[in-house]
Amino acid sequence: MDVTLEAQGSQPNFRYEIILPLMQGRVSIEGVTLKPSGPLDSAGYFENERFKNGDFGLLDTNWGDVVPAIDGGWDLICLPVFIKRKPVYNYAWVRADRDINGPMDLEGKKAATVGYASAISVYTRGFLQHHYGVDLHKLHWVLPGEGRFPLHDDKLQIEIAMGPRKSPVQRLLDGEVDLSTGDITDAKLWAALESTPQVKRLFPDYQEQTKRLYKEHGIFTPVHIILMGGKLHRANPGLARTLYDAFERSRELAREDALGDGSGPSMTIGNRELVRDQQREWGDVWKHGVSANKNTIETFLDYCHEQGMTKGRLPLDRVFAAETLDT
Repeated sequence: MDVTLEAQGSQPNFRYEIILPLMQGRVSIEGVTLKPSGPLDSAGYFENERFKNGDFGLLDTNWGDVVPAIDGGWDLICLPVFIKRKPVYNYAWVRADRDINGPMDLEGKKAATVGYASAISVYTRGFLQHHYGVDLHKLHWVLPGEGRFPLHDDKLQIEIAMGPRKSPVQRLLDGEVDLSTGDITDAKLWAALESTPQVKRLFPDYQEQTKRLYKEHGIFTPVHIILMGGKLHRANPGLARTLYDAFERSRELAREDALGDGSGPSMTIGNRELVRDQQREWGDVWKHGVSANKNTIETFLDYCHEQGMTKGRLPLDRVFAAETLDT
């Protein structure tokens, strides 16, 4: 059986370290040949009826878009495979000339993000509310376009930006908003943020914040997850668990590679030792599975409901394939 693995965004070769052993053929899946495809743009996934109707194999995409899609009745199911994680605190930048000295000072201010449902944005809002007491209804969100799914909270302050399309970072640099959050992959934007005195980090101690979040709550924030088409899932009982096990084996091999002789392609000096020390201090932060990530998953589903992205709070068995719930 051929199963196609597609990706939303900029990972056409699936270069995530935890999936490389699988892509290299070092992990075999009995009776299954995994075929990676080229990347999809953001609109390609949501505007293509085959994804809504479950006519696909596997898809790597942003977790924040998945939850409202499931809530909206799309024919898909998740594998508890968190293919990409990123800390969120280092992506929150504010104007340095707007008297913002902490999270509570954001109330009444304008915030820009790449999309209301982007996982980093969801987590950032949730942490602002639950860890710092910020009233999210007092934040005014500037978005680049209409959301892909309806929002179920009529108290939200949402503005669709007019004029030339800009990144949230550029809107912050131009003084149009007070806060920018969401993923930043452009090196030039990072350089601009770090060299412009009119902006600063909302959390100067972002690394300590990330560490405390994991130590106190067991959360190292996932941003991408693996989806399985509903039709493939129903036609092949047990396949979801088989695929999950393959991704898990790939992750284990990737960890062994990182702790090996350090001869890989990393540009980081002393990469093996850094990975070793990180594992000693943090433990296994890249773990897959429902039980291993239960608080992370429950927290995210709570936030999606609280922030109006789902009509109700989704249960685990509606999000994840049944045969993976014991992982």
